[in-house]
Amino acid sequence: MSMKTVLITGASSGVGEATARLFARSGWNVVASARAIERIGGWADQPNIARLALDVTDEAGVQAAVASAAERFDGLDALVNNAGAGLAGAFESISETDLRAIFDVNLFGPARVIRAAIPHLRARKSGVIVNVTSITGRLGLPFMAPYDSTKFALEGLSESLSYELGVVGIRIKLVEPGGVKTAFAHKWVRNALYNPALDSLIDRMAVGAAKAKGPEGVADAIFRAASDPSARLRYTANGSGPLILLNRLLPPSLWSGMVASRFLGLRADAR
Repeated sequence: MSMKTVLITGASSGVGEATARLFARSGWNVVASARAIERIGGWADQPNIARLALDVTDEAGVQAAVASAAERFDGLDALVNNAGAGLAGAFESISETDLRAIFDVNLFGPARVIRAAIPHLRARKSGVIVNVTSITGRLGLPFMAPYDSTKFALEGLSESLSYELGVVGIRIKLVEPGGVKTAFAHKWVRNALYNPALDSLIDRMAVGAAKAKGPEGVADAIFRAASDPSARLRYTANGSGPLILLNRLLPPSLWSGMVASRFLGLRADAR
C-alpha cells in the first residue's frame, strides 16, 4: 500500500511543526509549508518530507503550491489548515486594514487552500481536510473579537462543507485547541478607556500560557482527526473540552458572569 500524503500549512514552528513531525513518524509523506520556507528547520531533512513555500493570502501562489504538493508525492490525501495570525484588543481602535488582514489569513486563507486542494482529494475518491480553529471558535472572550470572529467563521465554513464535500467522499474535521505553549502571539491594540480591563485579560492569559501544554497534544488531535474515517466533525485538544462543555451546560447569565470575573476581574453583578 502506498504512503499517504498530507499538506500542512504553517509548519515552520509550533503546532504545525509538531504535526508535520508526527505525520512523518507515522509513515506519511509530508509537505510542510510556510510563508517563510527558510524557517522550516533541519527536522524536515527526510525523504518523506518536502518543504514548500506557501502564503495563504496569495490566491495564485496557493493554487501553484497545492499543485506542486500533489505532484511531489503523486497525489494528496489530506490537508491540515494550521496557518494563522492573532489580533486582539479594544475593537473600536482596531483599523479596517488590520481587521481585513486577519480575516485574509485566518478565514480566506484556509478557504483558498481548500478550494485548491479539493480536485486533488476528489481524484483519490476520498480524503480529509482538518481545519485548526480554537476554543474561541466555540465561545467568545472579551477583547478577542477580531480573532474569535475569524475562528467562528471557519467553524461555520467547515460545518457546512462537511455535508457538501461528503457527497464526493471528502471528510471535514475541526480541531479546537485550548491554550498551547508556542511562539504564537496576538497583536494587542490598546485604548486608554479599556486598558484596566484589557490589562486584566492579558495578565490572565499570560498566567494561562505559562501553564499551557505544548503543541504535541494538538498534533495528536489533528492526527487522530485525519485518521478517523467516521463523520465526526469536532475534536478538542489541550483542555478545551471541559470549558466548551461548561459553556453549553451553564445558564447564559452564569456563564457570562464567570467570564467577566475570570478574565476581566469584574463581579458578575458589576456588568
